[in-house]
Amino acid sequence: MTAPADATSPAPLEALRLAREQRARVGLNLFWRTFFLLALLLVGSILAWLQTLRALEFEPRTLHTAQQIASLVNLSRAALVHSDAIARVSLIKTMADQEGVRILPREPKDKFELLEGTALGNRLTDELTQRLGPDTIVAQNVNGETGLWVGFNINGDPNWLLMDRSRFSPAGGRTWLIWLITAGALSLAGAAAIARLINRPLKQLSYAANRVKDGDFAASHLDEEVVTSEIREVNIGFNRMAQKLAKLEQDRAVMLAGISHDLRTPLARLRLETEMSVNDEVAREHMVADIVQLDAT
Repeated sequence: MTAPADATSPAPLEALRLAREQRARVGLNLFWRTFFLLALLLVGSILAWLQTLRALEFEPRTLHTAQQIASLVNLSRAALVHSDAIARVSLIKTMADQEGVRILPREPKDKFELLEGTALGNRLTDELTQRLGPDTIVAQNVNGETGLWVGFNINGDPNWLLMDRSRFSPAGGRTWLIWLITAGALSLAGAAAIARLINRPLKQLSYAANRVKDGDFAASHLDEEVVTSEIREVNIGFNRMAQKLAKLEQDRAVMLAGISHDLRTPLARLRLETEMSVNDEVAREHMVADIVQLDAT
C-alpha cells in the first residue's frame, strides 16, 4: 500500500502551479471585467429608467387621450345638432375623408365588444364615461369591424363615433425596443470608454514593469503629471524605484569592471611566473590556460 503524497512534495506544488497558470490563461483581463460590470450596471439602470418612464407616462397620456376623444365627440355632437340634413351629410363626409372619423347610427342589433380590460382600457373607459355621461359605450369591435368605437346620443338618437385606434394608442413595443437598443448601444460604448480610461494607467504600469524586468530602465518612465492623485503617486514611486534599480545596476557594472581590472595585473604576473618557473610543458600549458580563462571572465 502506497503512502499518501506529502502536501509539500514537488508533485502537488507543480500541480498547484499548473492549476494557477490555467486559471490565469482562461481568466478575463481587467479591461473586460470592468467593461462587463459597467455594462451590466448601465443596462440595468436603463431598464429601470424605461420602466419608470412608462409608469409615469401612463396617467397623463390616458387623461390626454380621454380629453381628445371627449372633445371630438362633443364637437361632432354640437356640429350635427346645429346642422340641417344636407349640411349634416356633408359634415359627416368631410369628417370621414379629412379626419378619419366616421359617424354611424347605432342599431339595436349591433354586436359590439367592449374595450379590452387592460389598465389603459379601463382607465380610458372610466374617463370617457365621466366626461360624456353614464350611457357612453367604449368598444373595440362593432359588427366585426375593429377600431375605437364610442357610443353616444344626439338628441336621444344613439350613434357610433369610429376612429383609428392608432391615433390614441400608447407607444408600442417596437418604439420601446428601438429606445432600448439605442440606449443599450450608447451604454456599451460608454462602458468601453470608461473601462479603457480606468485601465489605461494600469496597462502603462504593467508595460513599464515588464521593461524594468528586461533591464530597459529608460523606457519604463511613467507620467508624473497625471490628474488623478493616486495614480500620480504610484507613477512617482515607480519612477523612483526604477531610477534606484538603474543606479544599482550601474554601480554593479562599475564594481565588476574595477574588480576585473584589478585582477588583470596579478593574473598577468602569475602567468609570466608560470611560464618561467614551470619546467613541465604540459603542466605549464594547463596552468596558462586556466589563467587565461580567469582573465577572460
